[in-house]
Amino acid sequence: MDFVVRGAGILGPEGAPAAGDLLVRGGRVAAIGGGLRVPKGVAEVSGRGAFLLPGLVDLQINGAWGADFLSAPPSAILRCAERLAADGVTAFLPTLITAPLKDLEAAMARLCEAAAAGRGARILGFHLEGPFLAGARRGAHRAACLRPPSVADFQRLWRASRGRLRLLTLAPELRGAGAVIAAARRRGVVVSLGHTDGSAADMERAAARGARLVTHLFNAMPQLHHRVEGAAGAALTDDRLACGLIYDRNHVGRRAAALALRAKGPRGLFLVSDAVFALGLRPGRYRSSGTDSELKAGALRVRGGPLGGAVRSLRQCAVMFAKDLRLPLWDAWRLASELPSALIAHRGGVLAPGGPADMALVAPDGRVRAAWVGGQRWK
Repeated sequence: MDFVVRGAGILGPEGAPAAGDLLVRGGRVAAIGGGLRVPKGVAEVSGRGAFLLPGLVDLQINGAWGADFLSAPPSAILRCAERLAADGVTAFLPTLITAPLKDLEAAMARLCEAAAAGRGARILGFHLEGPFLAGARRGAHRAACLRPPSVADFQRLWRASRGRLRLLTLAPELRGAGAVIAAARRRGVVVSLGHTDGSAADMERAAARGARLVTHLFNAMPQLHHRVEGAAGAALTDDRLACGLIYDRNHVGRRAAALALRAKGPRGLFLVSDAVFALGLRPGRYRSSGTDSELKAGALRVRGGPLGGAVRSLRQCAVMFAKDLRLPLWDAWRLASELPSALIAHRGGVLAPGGPADMALVAPDGRVRAAWVGGQRWK
């Protein structure tokens, strides 16, 4: 349906939101300006008192509302996509954690089926977080399912993805990692460095070979030391590496987040949810992907162990990031929309004529009043 949003603070590619109107025709942004004249019969949506922002893009989300993308059927994946769209996330990479290769292949087949249905938030492809990870930094990943980096295994997973594999997390210090990075680049897959016990030098060598991202900065990696800089030190200072950050008030503290933003800037730091199946569920004990966890006080922990993923949405992360770091909401929002889109070459994350009408009408407190994907309204 064609429509116009009137009187919202519209966030353009640069600067602060400016009051105006935005016309949508055929699922794309047709025009942006003040007092737009539109054809008769075009529906009007009031945007007064709210910001019209580009849709959020989540590059790392493992599941939500009881669905684990590793095991969920297409119907459950689509319900997640619809609920994500209503929360302002208009595109995402379903993320699969370490599992036997046959399970990853089966999961990607189900995700392909869901992606073809095209409901709710866009499924832009898949993110494989493993199985080429360091055992010492595996976190909630099952040790028995970790594998050394192998081009043959990568090619097998690439074929199973039907060309939809967009992002691969691996540990750069493992033997064979360089060959897998090269193979991924040839396929157009972005490589992210994470769950690593490697050094700053390992990170730099991987960046020289073509790795471009860092998975959940500060988590599951050696930390910055003033004499031994570690993987985090390289991530903070190497301009070739953009860093993902989980800001759910559990995985990263406020001061560390501020340090990351100062070091990387708005072109080098992006927000992810790293949400798991427990997003949207009540506190309690759960079992998913063979792991027992407990959700309590807004945090999910592996029973007797580390954090088992996040339970905040990307929108909530952006709102908390803005509040805790005393930023305008739209600056934090950009870190979860514009930069993630650019990193995987998705034409989204900005509102501009000719671009997709993937956007959210957001109140000053961060609540979503309305949201659209390709001009279709989901809230």
